[in-house]
Amino acid sequence: MTRKLILLDVALAALFCFLVWQMRREWVEAHARAQAFLSTTVKQVPAPLLSPLPRFAPLAAIAYAEVAMLDLFSKDRNPQVVIDVEPPKVKPIPAFPVARGVLLWDGTPPVVVLSLRRGGAQKGYRAGEQIGDWTIVSVDNQYVVFGWDGQEFKKRIDELMDRSAETAQAPAAAAAAAASAAASNAAPSPRAQNLSDSNKSDHWVDVGADNMRGCKPGDDTAAGTVVEGFKKVVSSTPFGSACRWEQVK
Repeated sequence: MTRKLILLDVALAALFCFLVWQMRREWVEAHARAQAFLSTTVKQVPAPLLSPLPRFAPLAAIAYAEVAMLDLFSKDRNPQVVIDVEPPKVKPIPAFPVARGVLLWDGTPPVVVLSLRRGGAQKGYRAGEQIGDWTIVSVDNQYVVFGWDGQEFKKRIDELMDRSAETAQAPAAAAAAAASAAASNAAPSPRAQNLSDSNKSDHWVDVGADNMRGCKPGDDTAAGTVVEGFKKVVSSTPFGSACRWEQVK
């Protein structure tokens, strides 16, 4: 029993010595590592240079125009101001004169008998003359070219004729034809051949020619009548009967 206890004490003493030696060895190694770490020289590395911060553009109100445009409650949401331009006023074309006929003679420029309105005073006009706002550009046996405000209008003479006047004069023309037929069978009286100066203006209108006069509407004087040296001549044209007073040679 005593021997076993001695062996156990020797084993415990050996174990204790081994543990002390192990702790001593680890402590020496740890101390050596600490000394090696503390004696190590650290290489100094320069600090990296800091890059400058990006520069920001100054604030401008125009950059926020989209915000105002998308704001339904902003008064200036539409920067494009639309100015209403009044369309140019179109000058109305004046009424065309009323045609009474056209006078054509050899060696004489054509003369068109016109009046400004129905029932108005008649007068003969040649190319270049003016009636109201219109200027006569050219005249022939079928067309009259009017000039107004830098524009030209070509109109047929039969389009400008006053048809209502022809309808109203039809009964008077029939009566005048009957009276002319009766007068042709009878001997002409001196009064039928020569009328007084007091009523000569009731039979013709001035057409701008010295040797010719135009007939007035409703003139029932018989063909061949001579008044103050002018003889009434009635001829047929594509537009109906043409009446004129020619100077007796």
